[in-house]
Amino acid sequence: MVDDREVPCARVFISCGQSKQSDEAAIASNVAARLRELGFDPYIAVLEQSLRGLKENIFEQLSKSEYFVFVDFKREQLLGSEPATYRGSLFSHQELALASFLEIPVLAFQESGVKQDDGIIRFLQANATPFTDRHLLPSVIADQVQRRHWDPSWRNEIVLERDPAQYGDAQFAGTQERGRFFHVSVRNRHQRKTATNCYVYLEGVTRLDTATKIPLNAVEIKWAGYVLPNAHIPSHTSRRFDAFYVRHDLPTQLQFNVFADSTEFIPRIGGEGRYQLSYLVVSDNFPPARASFILTLDAALGSTTLKSA
Repeated sequence: MVDDREVPCARVFISCGQSKQSDEAAIASNVAARLRELGFDPYIAVLEQSLRGLKENIFEQLSKSEYFVFVDFKREQLLGSEPATYRGSLFSHQELALASFLEIPVLAFQESGVKQDDGIIRFLQANATPFTDRHLLPSVIADQVQRRHWDPSWRNEIVLERDPAQYGDAQFAGTQERGRFFHVSVRNRHQRKTATNCYVYLEGVTRLDTATKIPLNAVEIKWAGYVLPNAHIPSHTSRRFDAFYVRHDLPTQLQFNVFADSTEFIPRIGGEGRYQLSYLVVSDNFPPARASFILTLDAALGSTTLKSA
């Protein structure tokens, strides 16, 4: 069975300045270390110089993060300001706007002297906490994280899990034929949100013995014990789908429960050997979830196994 202690912890996106002419990078590292002590998985945003870097690093990390820490270090003084007022970090404000669009919970901190209610923060009502001593910032952030009751034990994701010892034998209605069903579980790791309208697809199959890719058509796979292709998964629960089944009298031929009225859409996989099966689960309100599993298909049904890759 899956050990809950192995579940990854909540990810925190740390958005703050990284000026090479200052101690900001070291302070960001100290903030990450304090959050790691509290059980979180921190990510420090680094300024990207290309659109590809933004998409593959900043945007991807933001889309996967459960929490967002915004630190607005002061930059150059605004001309003519009395008393002295400074602009904040433009790049961090842009990341804050993205976090707001993605509805990620935010903790905001502004260095004393930064122009208040400037940029996107004016519209978010983030109630930024002011600070003067940068070196105390890691402890200030840690205190606010605990005061807000941020929980490190969840993630905004659904994941595919497989217990290699799990299968079930069943007799087909109205016949004497029996089949062995192999299932994969889809777990919702969110602390409160239900994963809605989840669909399962067999996305890829490779016969490992010959490195041969088996062609597939996209088709919805059946959830275990359920007659519709789309299912809901409440928070902190899991739901199984029929990865495949094997008839006792045809032990080297995989069978699939799919939603199709044409045999063209039924995957055709057979013959003793080792295969990699890759599944995709999509949902209305969660990022797509993918996982691969290794199938050992044997003429002796008791030797057929399905394990995580």
